[in-house]
Amino acid sequence: MLAKRHLAGLLLTTAVLFAIGSEAGAAEKPRTVPFVIGNPLMIQAVYELYVPLAMGWWRDAGYDVQVQYMPGSSAAVQGIIGKSASVGMMNTTPWMVVDAKGLSDIRMAAVMTNSLWRVITEKSSGITKPQDLKGKKVGLAVGGSGGSMYLDSLLAKNGMDPNRDVQKIVIGMGAQAQEMLRSGRVDASLTFTPEIATYQALGGKVNFIYDDAWLRFPDYGFVATKDALKTDAKMVETLARGVAMAQVFAEANPECVAKIYRKNWAPDRSTTLAQDTEILKSMLEERRLPFEASGGKLHGKPAVAGLGELQEFLHKNGLIETPVDPARFVSDDPAFYSRINDFSKDDVVAQATKCEGY
Repeated sequence: MLAKRHLAGLLLTTAVLFAIGSEAGAAEKPRTVPFVIGNPLMIQAVYELYVPLAMGWWRDAGYDVQVQYMPGSSAAVQGIIGKSASVGMMNTTPWMVVDAKGLSDIRMAAVMTNSLWRVITEKSSGITKPQDLKGKKVGLAVGGSGGSMYLDSLLAKNGMDPNRDVQKIVIGMGAQAQEMLRSGRVDASLTFTPEIATYQALGGKVNFIYDDAWLRFPDYGFVATKDALKTDAKMVETLARGVAMAQVFAEANPECVAKIYRKNWAPDRSTTLAQDTEILKSMLEERRLPFEASGGKLHGKPAVAGLGELQEFLHKNGLIETPVDPARFVSDDPAFYSRINDFSKDDVVAQATKCEGY
């Protein structure tokens, strides 16, 4: 009987977690919310999206979130500028660049991770610091300037010519890229931490090389237009609250998050549940960086100072001509980030621990 009462209480709590911010009455059909994401498919790293969807938090609050997959974050930004959606998840750099130029009014409603770029080398390679990269072949996860500018700035900062002192080769991501590093066809790889976590889960041993400043750049998150924050505040707050709840959920039970992803979005994954759980644990470590940078009390709150540092980095690399006040990149409501944390963490932890249906 006590167990039944606890379950009933948990279900009731889940239903009311979003009472603040919900526009829909119990009998109303959930309102459709277009939502762009800067990825061509659901990836394991964005559990702040697939956990709320799986748990039904947003739908229970009156919002039917319809995900529109995009080939990349730049395309997602264009989706918002073109009014396909007023909310989404994407890298910060593309929207910060257009925002600084006055071409958009996108705001970070909830930060998910700081910059995920890292240079890695095989543990046995002896390449452990930036200076060791001179004369080496460096694989790039993606072409173009997006990632290359991280490598270029790292090399220049350490007295090297980015265009002459290393050989850059686009190797992509996944098994092929991992094999190129393992086999020595490239000496180092500039890639994302989720890719690195997968490589490590599969037995890879690596050295990390990076600039400490990268760890302070809030470079991926849930965003909303300034207009949506003003005229559709309850919807934005509700979705942002789901992001914060998902972070608490994942901290409580990363294995459940792995089960959700495998069941709903990747039933044919070649990795095991144990490996995916280890990958999620690595992602949790990355989530701690922005959380602690903003004071360690509010999930999803971006550090304005970090956004300022990222903007200055983009300015030095020629992507932003005239920097603006970084405070414009976040909600101008000082209570917004407190409100999105207005839920029972104990109840979310209980739901994660139970992991019902997975």
